[in-house]
Amino acid sequence: MVELTRVTGHEQHVGPRTEFAPLSVMALAGDGPAGGRMVSFFVDDPEGTGTDFRGGSPVRVTTASDGTGTTDVPLVAGDLPGAVEVKAIAEEGAHASFALHVIDQRDGTDSVSLS
Repeated sequence: MVELTRVTGHEQHVGPRTEFAPLSVMALAGDGPAGGRMVSFFVDDPEGTGTDFRGGSPVRVTTASDGTGTTDVPLVAGDLPGAVEVKAIAEEGAHASFALHVIDQRDGTDSVSLS
């Protein structure tokens, strides 16, 4: 059984049309890293921010021998503020989620609109 956990990229806040930092996961099987596992990253954008990977979702990566897998396609914030979730799902069904935010920079604050 494979377990998938977040490594980097969770809880990012960026302005419209800005790239998020890459998202990384760690795949573990038994007592060690699970290299060679396919992980798919899907964008869930229920608030309609327009956020997506350049070229579309999903982005698929294969974990390295140390079990890490990192997105290699830019994830670009959309035009509208709001919350976005990226779901990473391993081929065996293990999953991890990243909460991301597109912030409204028109008023000079880092407030997030959740309407």
